[in-house]
Amino acid sequence: MRPKAKQAARRRAARAGRVSFSYPPPTTTVPKGLTPLLVFEILAVVLAALSAMITASKKNLDFVGTYALAIVTAFGGGTIRDVLLDRRPFFWVSRYEYLIVIFALCLPFVYSRRVHDWARQLVARGEVVDALGLGFFTVVGVTMAQDLKLPSAVAVLMGVITATGGGVMRDLLINEIPVTFRHGTELYTTSAFAGAIVYLLLQRVHSPSAVIASIGVAVGLRMYSVWKGTTLPRPHWIHTGAYPVPNDSAPGAPRGAPPPRGDQADGKTPE
Repeated sequence: MRPKAKQAARRRAARAGRVSFSYPPPTTTVPKGLTPLLVFEILAVVLAALSAMITASKKNLDFVGTYALAIVTAFGGGTIRDVLLDRRPFFWVSRYEYLIVIFALCLPFVYSRRVHDWARQLVARGEVVDALGLGFFTVVGVTMAQDLKLPSAVAVLMGVITATGGGVMRDLLINEIPVTFRHGTELYTTSAFAGAIVYLLLQRVHSPSAVIASIGVAVGLRMYSVWKGTTLPRPHWIHTGAYPVPNDSAPGAPRGAPPPRGDQADGKTPE
């Protein structure tokens, strides 16, 4: 079939409501040049990668493990966001330079004694690095959702997912329950949520300090919770000793009594 005949057949198929097999156009275009959003994304990726390298050093991983953990942590949340928003190509595919930058950071981090000494000092500030990445990723996720004219609730969710998704994947890779899901963890997801809310509220009044205020709230709340040990209220099913969970397994035990311990479980009376 000639090219003109093919085009006419496709137009007829489109008018008839049949499926066209032509490749769909990309859902988004990659902005050219250095935009503020790209600056925040670069900072977030680098900080997330550094945070993952610190975790890898604590887990005694080798170079391959350190690089893999850094890649997953830096790209995980943004990739989940792009899948949900149907953005193609993924942000790290269109900006493949991130792979090279993280590799260049990871190599001396693992093998250079001087960089290792610097890293030892950085480990003590690991929470600060992680909090900064959290703040930047939150702004990036909310902004991308706003560019697609999505509802505010969805924009907040995209900001939280972008900020925390990489950390969740990092913890799963090192065989730990994600820190964002554990009781007793300082405010992490809550900090991203608060930063996203502040950003949206200030955007509605066209405040020029929306970005700075959002990052400041996310980082400040996260670091305050780390320093003060602030957490969300304890779920009622978690036994902390101060508020025992009802124990129905022990026959005859009064409701609300703590589970038997030590010799009491064997029917012996402690001396």
